[in-house]
Amino acid sequence: MGTLSLGMGSNMLSRRFAVTVLFGYFATYYNSNVLAQEVTNTVTLEEITVTANKRPQSLEKVDGGISVVTSQQLRENDVRTVEDLKKVFPGLTIDNRGNSAYANITSRGLSSPDYYNPAVQVYVDGVPQAASVLSQTLGDVERVEFLRGPQGTLYGRGALGGVINIISKAPREQTVTVDATASNRLFGIGAVATGVVVPDTLFVDVAIKETHRLGQITDVDRDNENIDGWNDLRGRLGLRYAPAAGPFDASAWVSHDYLRSREETFILDQDVKARKYRSSLFGGYNLLNRETTTGALSWNYRFGDFTISNTSSYQHITLKRLLFGSHFPETDSLFNQELKLAYVSASLKGVAGLSYSNDWFTRDADGYPGFYGSSKNKVESRSSAAFGELTYSLTSALDITAGARANYDWASIDYNRPDVFANGYGFSFDNTADFTGIQPKVSLGYQVSDATRVYALVSQGYKAGGFNHAVSTPLDAVSYQPETALNYEVGGKAELFGGILKISSAVYYIESSDKQIYVGAVANQVIRNAGKGESYGIESEATFLPTDNLTLTLSGHLGRSTFVDMTDPLSGITYSGKAVPYAPNATANLSARYVLNQSLLPGEVAVTGAAHLTSKVYFDPANTLSQAGYATFDAGIEFVPENGPKFRVFVDNIADTAYRTSSFDYSPAVISTVGEGRLVGISISKRF
Repeated sequence: MGTLSLGMGSNMLSRRFAVTVLFGYFATYYNSNVLAQEVTNTVTLEEITVTANKRPQSLEKVDGGISVVTSQQLRENDVRTVEDLKKVFPGLTIDNRGNSAYANITSRGLSSPDYYNPAVQVYVDGVPQAASVLSQTLGDVERVEFLRGPQGTLYGRGALGGVINIISKAPREQTVTVDATASNRLFGIGAVATGVVVPDTLFVDVAIKETHRLGQITDVDRDNENIDGWNDLRGRLGLRYAPAAGPFDASAWVSHDYLRSREETFILDQDVKARKYRSSLFGGYNLLNRETTTGALSWNYRFGDFTISNTSSYQHITLKRLLFGSHFPETDSLFNQELKLAYVSASLKGVAGLSYSNDWFTRDADGYPGFYGSSKNKVESRSSAAFGELTYSLTSALDITAGARANYDWASIDYNRPDVFANGYGFSFDNTADFTGIQPKVSLGYQVSDATRVYALVSQGYKAGGFNHAVSTPLDAVSYQPETALNYEVGGKAELFGGILKISSAVYYIESSDKQIYVGAVANQVIRNAGKGESYGIESEATFLPTDNLTLTLSGHLGRSTFVDMTDPLSGITYSGKAVPYAPNATANLSARYVLNQSLLPGEVAVTGAAHLTSKVYFDPANTLSQAGYATFDAGIEFVPENGPKFRVFVDNIADTAYRTSSFDYSPAVISTVGEGRLVGISISKRF
C-alpha cells in the first residue's frame, strides 16, 4: 500500500503552495524599496544583547549559564523545531516520547516524567507556552536564548531546569522572505513579510508556514509505509508601534497553528532498529490533532533610567487524541500577565515586577464497555508572584546580584467517572490545594579583563505542585507538592588569542527536593513526591576560528543525576542511587563550517558538518529500560550568492541511526518510540 494520508492530499498541498507563493509575490510587489541582497554577518558574542534577566544585557556580562544561537546558526545546523535545539545547546536533551504535543525536556539532569508539568519552560516573544505546545516548529527567529539551570527568581514555575527564550525578527524595512525545503521525508514552504505603514514608526508583520513530514515506520502487517508522519500549518499577524526615537513602543500579535500527527506510534522494542509496527498487536493507528491560538500585547515606556514594561497573553489549545482506539480530547487555556520595572544606571541595575497566570485544563476519556463509563477531568491552576533582582557594582570590576521571588499557587481538580455499570469502577472527587514559596538568587561577577569574566551563583527553581491531569485511580484526588532545586554554580567566559577562541564553562551542583515521579502500576500510575535527588556536572561551549575560512563549534555536558533517599510510597521500592530518567550523563555537539576559496560562483560557498553524541539514558526510575549511547552525524553544503536565493543541501543523521526516545514496560512486552531517521534534501530561501 502507499503512503498513509494524513488528510493533507496532494491537491490541498498544491493549493497551499500556491497561496504561499502568491503571498510572497504580493509582499514583493508591496515592497517599493526592494532589497538587492541579504547581507549575512557572523555575530560575535560581544555584539549580542540578550534579555535573559528580563532587561537588556550584553551576553558577556550575564553571570550565569546562558547560551545564544542566532538565526544563521540555526540555519547552518538544520534547526527547524524546538526539539532540534538539542543540536546547538550544551546539556539540553529534548525528545519526543511518541506524543508530538508533549516533548520531554531535560537540562542539568532535571527532567519531568509528567507531560503536563515540564521541568524547562519555553517562551516565544515573552509569552510562556502551555505544556502541550512546547514542541513546535520555529518561525522567523532572530535568536534563541537558553538559560541553563534553575531560574525560579525571574521566571517562576516551570523553570526548574532552565528557560528557552525564542525571539522573533523585527525588521524596520519593507521586506519579504520566501523559503522552501524538499527532502526524502520533509517538505515545507513559508513566507514572512514586513510592511512599513508609517516610516520608522509603524510596521505590520505577516507570516505563514506549512511543514509536511512523511513517516519512517512501516506497518508490516498491512504493508503500509510512513504511518507516523505529520502536517503543521501556522500563521501569524502582528502590528508593531516602534518609533526610532521616543519613550513608548508597543506590539500586538496573534497566531494560529494546526498540527495533525500520527507520531504517537509505539512499536515493540525489538522492532526499533527496523522501525516496524505490527497492527495485528496494536490495532489501528493513533492520531493527534492540535489547534493553538495565541494572542499577545506588550508595551514599554521609558523615563529617565527606568523602563516599565507589560506583557499580556492568552493561549488556547484544543487537542483531539485517538490512542489505542480510545479518544482523549483535551482543552487548555492559559492567561498570563506580567508587569515589571527595570532600572539601569552606571552602578546599579535591576528589575522588579508582578505576575499572574491562570490555566484552565480539561481532559475527557472514553469508557470501557462493561467495566466503566467515560470520564471528565477539570484542573485549574493559578499562580501569583512578586519578584525582584538588583545588580550593584562594588568596584569597576566586581558586581553583586541578589534577588528573590515570592509566589502563591493554587490548584483545584474536579473529576467524574460515573459508575454506569454498577460494578464499583466509577468514582468522582474534587479537591483544592495551595502552595507558597520563595526562590532566592545571589551571584558575584568579576571582570578579570576586557576579555574574561568569572562568576559564582546560587539560585533556586521549582516545578509547580498540583493534581494529576491524566487521572487513573481515586488516589489522584491527593495533590502533590512542588519540586524544588537549589543550584550552586561557578563559571566564566573568555576570549583568547585575539578572538580566535571564545569559550564559556560552568560547573554546577544541584540539590532537588520533593521529586515528582509516577508510582504504582503502569496502567494506574499516580504522581507523588518521593524523595530527593542530586545533579552535578560541567558544561562548556567554545568557538574556534583557526583561519578566516574555518569555524569550529563545540558544546558539551558531562555529569550525573541520581535519586537520593528515594522510595516509592506505594510499593516501598527504593530508587536511591539510581539514575534520573531521561537524563544522560554526557552529551556533546561538534560542528564545523568551512568557506571554500573559489571564484567560479558569485558568492560564498561553505561546507558544514556536525556530530551529536548522547550517552546511555534510562527511561524508568528502576533503570531497567534504557537506550545505549549513540551518535548521529550531519553534513551540508550551502551557497550564499551576492544576489539571488540561498541554497543549502543537507543530510541529517547520515547513518540513519535508529535510537529509542522512550520505552515502557507494558507486560509482557516492552514498547518503545524511535527517534528521527535520515533526512536528505535541499532548502532554498530568498529575501526581497
